[in-house]
Amino acid sequence: MLDPHPAVDEVRRLTGRAGVPAASALHGTTRRIGPTTVQVLWPDLAAPVVGPGDGSAANDASVVLLVETHGLRLLLTGDLEPPGQERLAALLPGLAVDVLKVPHHGSAHQATEWLTSLGAGVAVVSVGEDNDYGHPHPRLLEALDRAGAEVARTDEQGDVAVVAGPDGPEAVSR
Repeated sequence: MLDPHPAVDEVRRLTGRAGVPAASALHGTTRRIGPTTVQVLWPDLAAPVVGPGDGSAANDASVVLLVETHGLRLLLTGDLEPPGQERLAALLPGLAVDVLKVPHHGSAHQATEWLTSLGAGVAVVSVGEDNDYGHPHPRLLEALDRAGAEVARTDEQGDVAVVAGPDGPEAVSR
């Protein structure tokens, strides 16, 4: 999604000035980098589209990646909203992951049943301390906990890394 337009223009300007090639993450693209495989699961577009310009469509156009590395499967969900989450769930029935990057900073608006069905042992919520949006939402955190996920929150723990431990993924922070 090429939206909001000023941000797209800024990315193009900065990458061009730095000599860094910029490319869209197209659905189905898979790259192998050393021991890591990265697959673009979302958005399900064959090519980028121009949005309305106000950023309103940007969340559901978040790039969602399935990353496999060191024996772990990670689902990185960006700010994907419930309609996008539900479409992704329909595209990938039975998807199982070890680590979930919780969508949209843990907002209350989630396809919670799908998120908890993924079987993640660790769920990372990337969220700013004292944010004005009430993220992450307690109901979502409780659901993830009931599903057996260790919830790691950047607002409480600072930087969070997930490592492959002897019994599966482990969240570590400093």
